[in-house]
Amino acid sequence: MTEDGIAPGHDDAQGGASVRDAALRRRLRLAGAVILIAGLAASAIAYRTAAPDDDRLLIARLNNTKRYEYQMEVMGGKANILASEFKDWFLGLWRGRGLSRTLAFLSVGGALGCFFVAHRLGHVERRRRAARTRTGR
Repeated sequence: MTEDGIAPGHDDAQGGASVRDAALRRRLRLAGAVILIAGLAASAIAYRTAAPDDDRLLIARLNNTKRYEYQMEVMGGKANILASEFKDWFLGLWRGRGLSRTLAFLSVGGALGCFFVAHRLGHVERRRRAARTRTGR
């Protein structure tokens, strides 16, 4: 192998690109598998070690009384209430069992992204090969 990962004797136009694409597809699949396994393991650990959501639910119940919502609406309108609900939802993604669901979702999404790119690279390589056979090269 040379510095750029092409086997000796392969011209870039004839086969070097396919060698590099195959190596890249392998690395992408491996990265996807590592992301998936590590992410799901971290998600399981976060789920096991997370405290119950009882405290958070109690605070949410205290903050979401009709009087509190009325005061929020008087101070900032409906947008203030929506912003407060969005903030509470978003912060809930990073605490307790919500963190485990977030980690699982992100790891599955990242792994699927890697697998998809690897698949698309294979599709591009097959199209190149088909075009070469049609033109007789």
